[in-house]
Amino acid sequence: MTDVMAKWAGKTVVVTGGLGFLGSHFTEELLAAGAEVVSLHRNDSFGRLQQLRRVPGAERLRPLRVDLLDENELRAAFRFCAPRVDAVFHCAALDGNSEFKVKNSARILDLNLRYTSNLLNCARDCGVGDVVLISSAEIYCTDSPAPITEEDDFRRTMRYSTNGYFLSKVFGEVLAELFRAQFEMNVFLVRPTNVYGPRDGFHGPVNRVIPSMLARIAAGEEIEIWGDGSQVRSFVYVTDMVRATLEMVAADRYRTFNIGSTESVAIVELARTLAEMLGEPERIHLRPDKPAGPSARRLDVGRMTEVISFVPRPLREGLAETVRWYQERQLATSGLAGRV
Repeated sequence: MTDVMAKWAGKTVVVTGGLGFLGSHFTEELLAAGAEVVSLHRNDSFGRLQQLRRVPGAERLRPLRVDLLDENELRAAFRFCAPRVDAVFHCAALDGNSEFKVKNSARILDLNLRYTSNLLNCARDCGVGDVVLISSAEIYCTDSPAPITEEDDFRRTMRYSTNGYFLSKVFGEVLAELFRAQFEMNVFLVRPTNVYGPRDGFHGPVNRVIPSMLARIAAGEEIEIWGDGSQVRSFVYVTDMVRATLEMVAADRYRTFNIGSTESVAIVELARTLAEMLGEPERIHLRPDKPAGPSARRLDVGRMTEVISFVPRPLREGLAETVRWYQERQLATSGLAGRV
């Protein structure tokens, strides 16, 4: 364990969405670092609580079922968990693929803003030391091949959009900065690029791009890509994203920072790579009539690389780990695990 990560030992940390994709990994890493972790969750549809009960440090895990929309219930959870909460990692959010976001913009904006507002008010009243909001690289509006810095955000160009997810992240950050200024709260804004890896959801309309592609390839279905597939994105493996965030917050050098990799890939090439890894033929259907988003989104991760003690893994290595986990999971759920 690095000296920076050792700073979490003995701390009491609340993780919202603690059984979700990001939240479960934050919970596991914090437990490994010696923290007392209070995991707030609404449900456990993936059975992750039992998984977390088997990780090192699980005796310091306190899971609580809490509805973040109920501010009184949230305050009660904070009062119950410890005399003082040292940090909160706010991972809970409604997310999804492009089609899901288009069809559910009002719902996403409404829920995500209320989650964030309730969390900030509760953290303020309970005197929480550090509040960490997991935002998104989607807040950046620029369409440029140059790496995007933290200053290229809504403070430079504020625009209207019907994308409720984008708006929820922008206004969530605006609200956080106002809380930071008015109430002198120590708020960190984390802007990761596309996060992928084990424990991501692989079924339903809320899937992100990589799990959605894997599920379609494995089922022998076409991968539908909006646009011409040339749009370039960067990705970061989930445990690298979590560890980088924990080190950045512990170092307390920057309050707003990008998290990601310097590597990037065209979406159509990503689909081809995943098909190759699964040993399946390419079945790709391009939809140039659909909105594809910015042609390129690469983050400037200079602040991150200046602070963290490791190098994020290459995309192909991370994809191989994700494919391996996916195949093992599919084998286990098919009832074939353990058969000769």
